[in-house]
Amino acid sequence: MLDNDLLVKVHRQNLSTLLFINNITTDWHRHPSLQLTISLHNMSFELETPDEKKDVFGFIIQSNVPHKLSAPDVCCINLLIDPEDPYYHLLSHFTETNPVYFLTKEEALKIASYFIKSVTISQPFELYHVYKLLCESDPNCSCDHDNRINKAVSIISSLPIKQISSREIAEKIHLSESRFLHLFRSELGINFRGYLLWKRLQDVIDTLDSHTTLTKLANDMGFSDSAHFSRTCLSSLGLRPSQLKRALIIDNKDSICGKHYCLYSVFHALHT
Repeated sequence: MLDNDLLVKVHRQNLSTLLFINNITTDWHRHPSLQLTISLHNMSFELETPDEKKDVFGFIIQSNVPHKLSAPDVCCINLLIDPEDPYYHLLSHFTETNPVYFLTKEEALKIASYFIKSVTISQPFELYHVYKLLCESDPNCSCDHDNRINKAVSIISSLPIKQISSREIAEKIHLSESRFLHLFRSELGINFRGYLLWKRLQDVIDTLDSHTTLTKLANDMGFSDSAHFSRTCLSSLGLRPSQLKRALIIDNKDSICGKHYCLYSVFHALHT
C-alpha cells in the first residue's frame, strides 16, 4: 500500500472520535478506547488479534487489546470511545464474554448509514442509538465510574497541554498518590501515564492536517521529542505519524473509492 492511497478524515464529538478511512493497513497497536470498526459497502476486511485472524464486516473490541487491521481498497469507519464517556459501558457489554464482538453485514450497514447521515446533516450522533441498532432491549446495568476519577479525567481534559503529575491530580481529588494510581487503573483499565500519552496523541491528531512540522506539533503537545511521539502513534494507532499526516491532508475526494464514492459526502461535509 502506498502512503498516499490511505485517506483519513477525523470527526471528534465530545469523548468519541469517528475516523472515516479508506485503504487502511495497520501495525499491531492498542489503546484505552473501546473501538467499533465497520465496513461501508459489504466488503470484508481482516482483523487480527493475539487469539485469531478473521475476515469481518465489523467488530467491537475491548480497550487495550492488541490488534491490527488490513482493509485494502475498503472504506471503513472507526469509532473510538474513551473510557470516561458516560455511554462507554453500553457498547462494552458486547465484549463481556469475548474481547471481540463480531458484527453481521446487516448490523455493520445499519450503523454505517447512521453515522454517515449524522455527519452529512450536521447532527450529533448518539451512542445510545448505536447500542439500540445492535440490541433491542434496554441496558440493565449500573455501570458507573468513581466520581473522583471522573473529576480527574475532567481536569486532564481541560488542560491545553496534557502535562500534570499523578501527585498533583491526587491532591486535587483528596487521595494519596498510591491510592489514586490504583483507583485510576482499576476504573479506566490503563495506567495514568499511558492515559496522558493517549490524550496528548489525540490533541496532536486534531492538528495534524496543518502545515506545522511533526516535530513542532509533538513538542507543542507535550511529547519529549518527535521519536517519542512517533512511538506513541505507532503503538496506539498502528500508523506512523508521517502516514497519518499525509492521509489527513489529501484533498482529492474523487479518488476515495470505486463504490459509488461512498465517503464523498462525508469528506465534503467535514472538509475545512
